[in-house]
Amino acid sequence: MNWLLWTLFVCFVVGLAVAQKKSDIENRCTPSNCKLPKCRCPGHSIPGGYKPEDIPQMVIITFDDAVNWENWGYYSRLFPPDGSRANPNGCPIGMTLFVSHNFTDYCMIKKIHARGNEIADHSVSHRLPHAWWAEATDEDLSDEILTQRQNLADLAEIPMEDLKGWRSPFLQPTGDTMFNILYKNNFTYDATMTYPFPRNVYSPVMWPFTLDYSYTLVCNIDPCPKKAYPGFWILPVVVMMDYREHLPCAYVDFCKNAPRNQDEAFQLLWKNFLRNYRTNRAPLYINLHSLWLNVDFNLDALDDFIQRLVTMDDVYITTVSKALEWVQNPVPLSQIKDFEPWKCDFKPNQEDDAFCSFTYKPRTTRPPNKPTTTTTQRPNYVNQGGGDNRNDLGIPPKGSRGNVQDGRGSNDPRNRRPWFLKNGSPRISTSLTTLLFVLCLAAKQLL
Repeated sequence: MNWLLWTLFVCFVVGLAVAQKKSDIENRCTPSNCKLPKCRCPGHSIPGGYKPEDIPQMVIITFDDAVNWENWGYYSRLFPPDGSRANPNGCPIGMTLFVSHNFTDYCMIKKIHARGNEIADHSVSHRLPHAWWAEATDEDLSDEILTQRQNLADLAEIPMEDLKGWRSPFLQPTGDTMFNILYKNNFTYDATMTYPFPRNVYSPVMWPFTLDYSYTLVCNIDPCPKKAYPGFWILPVVVMMDYREHLPCAYVDFCKNAPRNQDEAFQLLWKNFLRNYRTNRAPLYINLHSLWLNVDFNLDALDDFIQRLVTMDDVYITTVSKALEWVQNPVPLSQIKDFEPWKCDFKPNQEDDAFCSFTYKPRTTRPPNKPTTTTTQRPNYVNQGGGDNRNDLGIPPKGSRGNVQDGRGSNDPRNRRPWFLKNGSPRISTSLTTLLFVLCLAAKQLL
């Protein structure tokens, strides 16, 4: 009798273990239970099972924050409205802008979208402190996300169906609170989650994936989602290596080893491009802020980089949404010119048909006997290298404002003066000093 009970107990334990293992397998993302076009597991494998040389190398250039006269010229130079920089299929190259509300000129947004670029959501306020975004309530975060998407639809007249993506300020996720809002409101993808690998320029790169089986990668910035969101895509913020191949950086402009000249800035971009191009040809994610372009040699380097890429017949500079279209329905290079989502009906300067008036006027100067000239004040971009308190991806810690100053060093006396005196000199002017000296001499003569 004891033997029979023992046998039954062993059978029960074994059966329970088998059932648990089966449950674990069913809840794990595998190629058998997750298939394109609606589902993809995290990984380095090429969609469709193609060889690297048989697929296009996609390059996704994204900019964060406001669009106005501070960066309008940069975007027009790098992505010309006449479509003169084209991909191999003849369509203009494209970028994705994650746009926040404050200081944004929505007429510029309308025209940039008319060129064929993608516009995505980046919050209303981009508020500080950094920690707010990690701890935001459902109500507060919904207001930031959904109000800004409505702003882009109403003020820039972008169709709601074209507003597919979201990136949280400071790349700070809010766990399931954020993903519930995005999922319920029919966003297609998130571009917030940082992935700190590979930390070299030789290993393959992570492809975009869905959250059908929750977020299973390393949680680089807490809090990460724990629930599943079937069919919702993650565009991972894969780190780039600096030009020395030494330290990783989530944003190009956050590299601690900042380039010191145009060649170093170009090498930063080119070495990371070759990492993807020579391995699994996952999209190259170039994430940056336009402030990086305030340094002339950085702008020239990115310009040269783009010009070199458009000469290659297997490289496409495209938007996040178009890259995801290919991941969902991969086709080889031999058929790429017939790939419907990448086709376009473009005419040069078609943004001229997007009628609107710029909200913020550029600063102008009128020298004597000369026509008015438009000038844009360019904030000082401070070298990000060494000695600051950024983490190992170059992301400022919670509560930090980053390391970009408004043209003055931290020790400048004007930084500590009342706002109404900040544009004046901290010292008595030379003319006033001269006047006092003359008055003193006159008084001495009278005495």
